[in-house]
Amino acid sequence: MPQATLTPEARERRKSRNRKIVMGFFVFIGLIVLLESPLARVRRVAVSGNTTIQSSVLVSASGLRSGQSLWQVNPNYTSRRIVNAVPMVQSSNVHTDWLNGTVYIQVQERHVVAIYEVSGKFYELLNNGYVYDEITPNQGFSFPVITGAKPAVQVHEIVSPDVAQVCRQLAKMNAEYLAEVSEFHVNGDGTVSIYLDNGFVVDADISTLLGAMNAMTTAVNYFVQKGYKPGTVDLTGQPPYRYTPFSANSTQASADDTSGSSNGTANQTDSQSTTSNTTP
Repeated sequence: MPQATLTPEARERRKSRNRKIVMGFFVFIGLIVLLESPLARVRRVAVSGNTTIQSSVLVSASGLRSGQSLWQVNPNYTSRRIVNAVPMVQSSNVHTDWLNGTVYIQVQERHVVAIYEVSGKFYELLNNGYVYDEITPNQGFSFPVITGAKPAVQVHEIVSPDVAQVCRQLAKMNAEYLAEVSEFHVNGDGTVSIYLDNGFVVDADISTLLGAMNAMTTAVNYFVQKGYKPGTVDLTGQPPYRYTPFSANSTQASADDTSGSSNGTANQTDSQSTTSNTTP
């Protein structure tokens, strides 16, 4: 049977189709070679941002391994895996350099902000309230001590929501605010009692602890300058702040440490509270 004669246009279309098929075949072969090539493998894992965590710990937590295909590296999954596996890591960022075959891991570490004391034992608390490790008080502490009503704690767990909130706010405080603080006692009712080295105790709401620390020094100094003996200064409400002596027969007073004036009317009596303003 005679074959139909192809027009020049038809022959050109057939040649073009054949070229595309051949080109697609070689592209496919090239991709296979690239995927199997050492150039598409993890040749190095670089870690940065860590100061207390060993790089080997972070690499192990990431699940990355030398020789692994770069196509298998999922940055978001790897970052989450590191954060979940290493409590000391606050955040992690992972990205891949295809030209060098390098996977970069950058971390931001959590840090110790306080020591939790319970039943004669001491534990490091991270800035999220997580119990990092038990320590011994051989050489003293460079962090404030937190106590509470919880009879026991577990390493690698959060003590309580209230303690966690205190730790988060401690992480934002300047060291000068903590210089005269010996202990934070979490009361379990949303408040914290701050024990100072000069014998005074300051009560504050945990939710506004950072602001209370700003006002604490001025309020306590006011009562000290007026000759009041150590007692409790209540910063849980709005000024004027109330002073309650440790002795039931001593004076009660209150001070507004946000006013810009001073009237000097702090009368010490056993039965009457006095209100005084002091310049911050």
